[in-house]
Amino acid sequence: MLSGKAWICQVEIRSVNQRFLDIRCRLPLGFQTMEPEIKKQIKAVSSRGKIDCSIKLEKGASEEKLKLNLERAQHYNELLAEFEALLIMRDDARDLSSLNIIEENKSGEPPEKCETVIRECLSRALEGLQEMKEREGQAMQSDIQQRLSSCGNIVNSIEKLSQAEPERFRDRLQERFSQLTVGIEINPERLEQEIALLADRLDISEEVVRFRTHLEHMDEIMSQREVGKKAEFLMQELNREVNTMASKSNHAGISQSSVEIKSELEKVREQLQNIE
Repeated sequence: MLSGKAWICQVEIRSVNQRFLDIRCRLPLGFQTMEPEIKKQIKAVSSRGKIDCSIKLEKGASEEKLKLNLERAQHYNELLAEFEALLIMRDDARDLSSLNIIEENKSGEPPEKCETVIRECLSRALEGLQEMKEREGQAMQSDIQQRLSSCGNIVNSIEKLSQAEPERFRDRLQERFSQLTVGIEINPERLEQEIALLADRLDISEEVVRFRTHLEHMDEIMSQREVGKKAEFLMQELNREVNTMASKSNHAGISQSSVEIKSELEKVREQLQNIE
């Protein structure tokens, strides 16, 4: 709100997140020509979202002050002088309100000079909007970084669990073959090769390395001013790697950890949609 000598301007800006920029203005009567200028100022600080801008003008206290009608007062003064000798109106002379010589100083439509007041008030409102966006952006960035850090910790746990998985699978498979091949001769080398091939399919070390690399790239992108499509692409890659980890492993702990990572990544994706 900004108060001038004669007029008070109040600007209210509401912003709701959405993919595209949609600006709607409600202006005082007679100031609709300012709408393109106002939208241009809003576009300078907002690139997306549904924004409602409401501007109101009210008369200041100075506009409601009373003033003396000099012409009418002079006329009554002359009449009082004529009747002074008769003492007819002497006692009533103090009641000036009954003589209608006092009138309100009212103006009609807002003057053109109010455009300056509107511009100043709008500028202050947009500064407040920008400050609010920056605070929210910093909070979202902090939340995203914490969730990505959590994903890094979870994938460390997955890596530890996966290191013993091939050996555990090999032992279980050898035991199973021994039970199924009682009395049957099997080439030990051939059996070991098959077991090694199957065990190799459980190795998720490559996926873990790629996942960590994508996390590092996400940290770099989050430090930039524009996040955009790069972050969306990396989110897809992170999800792809964690899905591969879960599909390769038969370990319940790895499967549960993969679900936790996917949950964190989904929350990160939602936050990225709110970043302008």
